[in-house]
Amino acid sequence: MQPDFKHLIRICDNINRTITRIPHKAAVLAVNFSKERFIKKNWLDDREYPWLKTKKRKGSTLIKSGRLKRSIRQVHVGADYAIIGTDVPYARAHNDGLTIESTETVRAHDRKSHKRKAYTRSGKRIKAGTVRAHGVKSHTRKFKRSFAQRQFIGQSKYLSDKIAEMMENSLIFAPFRPL
Repeated sequence: MQPDFKHLIRICDNINRTITRIPHKAAVLAVNFSKERFIKKNWLDDREYPWLKTKKRKGSTLIKSGRLKRSIRQVHVGADYAIIGTDVPYARAHNDGLTIESTETVRAHDRKSHKRKAYTRSGKRIKAGTVRAHGVKSHTRKFKRSFAQRQFIGQSKYLSDKIAEMMENSLIFAPFRPL
């Protein structure tokens, strides 16, 4: 009995097509995993690492405009790898928890100050406030800013396990998919 070569060729084509799609599927899984960190407010590796809460402002941690979360995407997908990343300049500071020391230049501008309103003991206003403008010369100032680490992108055991599970499921069912 001779083997059915057409059937074997179809099976090999299905396997080959599945293998070439795996890096793209892995990149999608990684991007979704990173974006999910903003919703869950934690990092998931071998266990859950919750993010530190912010005290300064209301709303969701690390989401003011949504730019950082929206910027996470596939950077490059090769035959056997996938790279995801972001082009937002402050992403590394938040992800790694950095302290930044630098000097910034302040342009000349007018500073408006409001004179305080005076009130009597009974709570009635005596005099309305006035606006004064003071000229501020251009100058430089040093600053130091510390960011708490709130990891949302990087190597994760949980993500590696999910990618391995996806690969296994893809390869198990690849030969039986119709063309």
